[in-house]
Amino acid sequence: MDSMRKFKCYDCNHEWEIAYGVGRPNECPQCKSMNIHRAEQDRGYARSGRGGGFGHGCRRS
Repeated sequence: MDSMRKFKCYDCNHEWEIAYGVGRPNECPQCKSMNIHRAEQDRGYARSGRGGGFGHGCRRS
């Protein structure tokens, strides 16, 4: 398991890593925007295509 998490600013496209256990950053360290998300390559199961796009309580027909 990787000990770092990757984040991306959707305003300036800056990407950076922080260690697990530090907490989620509040803003981009470069432009101070709050429009930040986990980097696409670091999103866990969602990137593998599992889940089928159905949320809790939705039924497949």
